[in-house]
Amino acid sequence: MRNNALNLSLSILEGFREIDPEIPIQTAAMLLLVAINPGITMKEMGERLEISQASCSRNVAALSRKHRLEKPGYNLVRAVEDPAERRRKIVKLTPRGREVIAKLSERVGEYTKAEIRSKLKALIDR
Repeated sequence: MRNNALNLSLSILEGFREIDPEIPIQTAAMLLLVAINPGITMKEMGERLEISQASCSRNVAALSRKHRLEKPGYNLVRAVEDPAERRRKIVKLTPRGREVIAKLSERVGEYTKAEIRSKLKALIDR
């Protein structure tokens, strides 16, 4: 069982390397967190991953269409104003982000979607 979990982890990391061979693990974890929790707020993301608000903003920017200093981002998520609380940002996958998550899921076809979500959630919650 342990080898299956390690193989799953390695397969997912290889999928992220296809996006960018040097993608930071924190950025990858944020993408997985958004995929598992559509509509999560940036505050909740920071709390779940135990990172500062500045680090959360920086990683969401990298995953968005435009990174800091107008550099192109990965275009995998978008942060939108919460209509109920304008100061709060809600983060969702873009169509490209959904494609990437689908490809990551395909890489580990021996697991059902529920098993994948459970395993990814366990990895993120550590």
